[in-house]
Amino acid sequence: MTIRTSHAAIKLLALCLLWAMPAKATELSLAQALQRTLEHNPGLQLYPYQQRVNDAAAISAGMRPNPELQVELADVLGTGDSRGLKSAELTLSLSQLIELGDKRQQRLELTQWQSELTERQYQLDKVDALAATMRSFLQLLHQQALLNWAEQKIAMEQQALDLAKQRAQAGIVKDADLSRLELKVLQSRMEHKGLSATKQLNLRLLASHWADQPDFDTVSGDLTLLPALPALADVLTQLQQAPELQWWLTQQRVLESQLQLAKALGQADLTLAAGIRRNQQTDDNAVVLQVSLPLQLENPQQGTLLATQAATEQTQLQQQQTMQQLQLQTERSYLQLTQLSEQIKDQQKAVLPLSQQVLEQIRAGYQQGLFDMTDLLAAQQEILLAKRHLIDLHYALHLQLLELERLTGLPMVVNAPQALLQKRSASSLGAQKELTQ
Repeated sequence: MTIRTSHAAIKLLALCLLWAMPAKATELSLAQALQRTLEHNPGLQLYPYQQRVNDAAAISAGMRPNPELQVELADVLGTGDSRGLKSAELTLSLSQLIELGDKRQQRLELTQWQSELTERQYQLDKVDALAATMRSFLQLLHQQALLNWAEQKIAMEQQALDLAKQRAQAGIVKDADLSRLELKVLQSRMEHKGLSATKQLNLRLLASHWADQPDFDTVSGDLTLLPALPALADVLTQLQQAPELQWWLTQQRVLESQLQLAKALGQADLTLAAGIRRNQQTDDNAVVLQVSLPLQLENPQQGTLLATQAATEQTQLQQQQTMQQLQLQTERSYLQLTQLSEQIKDQQKAVLPLSQQVLEQIRAGYQQGLFDMTDLLAAQQEILLAKRHLIDLHYALHLQLLELERLTGLPMVVNAPQALLQKRSASSLGAQKELTQ
């Protein structure tokens, strides 16, 4: 074998080893998921263009009226003394519209509030986008916990099957009981397979929030880490800064600015003109001055004023209704969080230890022939259901926590679930701009 052939064989062997080695699992953190959403979410990427539109509107609103150049030629191409250009009278004047009622400033204020409304809408949509990402992230954490639970279930049922096989050799266990245990293990493996397939779908769902394919296999986090909830009074205080309420407040400012602009537009503008007039017949020049002011017998903005006033009152009512709804939803969500926390404590301190104790007692009695296979399977089922219920309770609590964050703007989405153990005092409730900026 030549040296070149030997090198080729080594390369081929190395490639075969690489193909045979399993791909290393990649893990995605919550911070990475949220950052990708902020940078690449399709809906959020539209807002810079809208802001450019608002900037262009502000430039147009700040422009003053352009002056007008007027040229007038009179007493020409007539008859008699006005034949030809003998008696021509040429007037050259420059006129300027003077806006009264502070119209330019009102236009600028309106565009500023419209730009602020776009920013508020962006903040609102950003909260929704991050909350949706967090919801998918929690769903994956829940799925991973269920997969671990299914593996524990298979191991427990396999252990019972092995124990039954040992007793079967002594002629104590019936063949039907062995078949029953084998069926349990088979069903659990099929359940694990179904959970794995669902996890793959959830991976794609999470990556869809930044319009990409998943380049990760798992997500990092622990649903068993529970937060120290702030007091309800502090949460309701923070509700005053809720993104949705801030949007309605800005919308009210936009309408008020439109109302002020409509009032300004109802005031007539003044036109000043000055020029020079040349009389060809007398060979004289003269200065011409002109002032023009429309006579507004009726306000042309009367309909706009009434409509804007009605829209402003409607917005105020909607803002009050939104505040009431948010308060009720926040109180309900907080109450559900409290109830879930109590259920988790009961499950951890009472149900699980007792279920484990019962299983150990029945397993020991089964080996001694005091209990049959039905008793053992029932005890295993009870502790497995208790563990599954605890996983679902943790998942439900974090979903309610996410809903509370979405309503109030509290900084739970950004930090959860890794740092939810940090206790938040009333003084720290204002530090929620990480998500809403």
